[in-house]
Amino acid sequence: MMGWFARLPIHRKLIAMAVTVSGAALVAAISSGVAFDVARFRTGTSDATKGLAQIFADNVAAAIVFGDPDAARKTLEGIKLRPYFTRACAYAADGTVFADVHLPRVDACPSIPVEVHDWHVTASVVPVVQKGRTVGSVYVERSLADLKDRIMVTAGAGLFTLLLAAALAFELARQLQLLISKPIVQLSAAAREIGRDERFLMPDIEAPPDETGALVTAFQDMVKRLTSSNEALRAEVEERRRMQAEREQLLAREREASRLKDEFLAAVSHELRTPLNAISGWTQVLAASKPNEQTLAKAVASLLRNVEAQKRVIEDLLDVSRIIAGKLQMVTTAVDLRTVVESAAEVIGPAARGKGVRLQVTLPNVACYAQIDFDRIRQVLWNVLSNAVKFTPAGGLIDVTVAERDGSYSVAVADTGIGISPAFLPFVFDRFRQADGSTTREYSGLGLGLAIVKELTEMHGGTVSAASAGAGQGATFTIALPRLADSYGLPLEAPLPISPRLDGIQVLAIDDNVDALEVLTSALSNAGAVVRIALSGLEGLGRFQESVPDVVLCDLAMPGVDGFEVLRQIKGLNAVTGRSTPVLAVTAYASAEYRERCLAAGFRGHVPKPYKAGDVIGAVVAVLAPRS
Repeated sequence: MMGWFARLPIHRKLIAMAVTVSGAALVAAISSGVAFDVARFRTGTSDATKGLAQIFADNVAAAIVFGDPDAARKTLEGIKLRPYFTRACAYAADGTVFADVHLPRVDACPSIPVEVHDWHVTASVVPVVQKGRTVGSVYVERSLADLKDRIMVTAGAGLFTLLLAAALAFELARQLQLLISKPIVQLSAAAREIGRDERFLMPDIEAPPDETGALVTAFQDMVKRLTSSNEALRAEVEERRRMQAEREQLLAREREASRLKDEFLAAVSHELRTPLNAISGWTQVLAASKPNEQTLAKAVASLLRNVEAQKRVIEDLLDVSRIIAGKLQMVTTAVDLRTVVESAAEVIGPAARGKGVRLQVTLPNVACYAQIDFDRIRQVLWNVLSNAVKFTPAGGLIDVTVAERDGSYSVAVADTGIGISPAFLPFVFDRFRQADGSTTREYSGLGLGLAIVKELTEMHGGTVSAASAGAGQGATFTIALPRLADSYGLPLEAPLPISPRLDGIQVLAIDDNVDALEVLTSALSNAGAVVRIALSGLEGLGRFQESVPDVVLCDLAMPGVDGFEVLRQIKGLNAVTGRSTPVLAVTAYASAEYRERCLAAGFRGHVPKPYKAGDVIGAVVAVLAPRS
């Protein structure tokens, strides 16, 4: 099909290519412009119809309540002032037509109002709400007869632009093609002459300083090399062999990276599906029959264990993503490193005891202050200790020692576990690396924990190292953090209060997910709060106006009215009443960007899902602390 193009001389090929590419690009741009204009027009008309319907709904509410169809009809007469709007209908709460207005040659109101969005008409239905009660609905219809004219105008303008651009591209290509075609034609003629006569001297060819010039220069250099000594030719062959070897090494590295990626994806699938399988299984068992107390306790323990396992996998993936993107945030303070070690050991202690592994912690008698983020360094220690427990058999020992060395504090975690092979030791902190990534591996995991340990430690200006005498010889991980100068005598951080209560606190919880509301209600009610719920943003605003709560917990992503709109309207109501009701965002949008967006919008806190009961209770206590 492209034979005609292949037979063209190069200067004609350049002209044809320039015109073809320019035309194709403009056709694509014009098509996209027409599609975008149509989509924007349809969206705009739909929004305008919805907005007009909402205005009518707000104005006919009283007429419907008092049974005055004439007043409602006068309100609906407003469509005659707007072009292309054809029908406006008001319906009573029982679904009967209460009042209608339609243009000549347009059918009367439909018996059942249904939203329509096609190529001919767009219609919207909005409920009529009076004092939080739905008393009817309003149906507004707009014709899209002007859409065809709009498309024709846009397409015509695009076609004129296409023709003008094609003519301009042809003329420019004709003028500029000589810069490319002339040196190539001369180079082709020289190559033919060299092929016929080895004694032919390569002429000087003028070429621009681009790829064409590089091609001419490369050809001239090649001719010089071909006429040089055999020693130079052998050197060229060796260079090519070296480059081939480098390419083979690069290909081997790419294959290894591809293998690691496949193993990582398989591990992610396994680590997510395994706890999900247990959660799904126990859920089905509990739903199918009424369990006894022993079975229920076993089910709850399994569900909590597997939820925590799945949460850890997700948090590891998110941490690695934030680290790679450079968006991991830390808040550092002067912290006694001993308290961090004790906290991490306390968390991992039950797991060690359950496996029959002895955990021994040795701390110095003096404070060890460092400028660190408490939670992140605790995460580092927890990851190292968790690995030690995982790879240490029953009856083994994990020894944790804190010491000062060379102006820094070191935390050494030594275990008597399976050890690390010398071949894998250099890669132990690499992302997605595991000593055994096969389907027959004995130990689960994604290969991210130690990579996160290394990144977080280095972000604190510290170092982490691993040592092992080999398989079966145990392993020692040493984390070194800079000592805080002149830190002796600094006070320890005060512990947070335990199990706060919300007795008598009025809470309004808004979420379109019934299960999420049940969990939230249970957590707050157990803490003593009085909880009211709403299954949509609109319902939540109605409940807020009925009785103003002490605090509002609101989801962000909800149909119709989202969490940001709920916040905006509550702030407006507070401005009228003089109150200052705090609103907390409880959402699955857990990234740092969304947290900043929520706080900038006016939310008093951001609680990411999944959360623990203490997270929600703590957030409510924090936001109400000034009042109490």
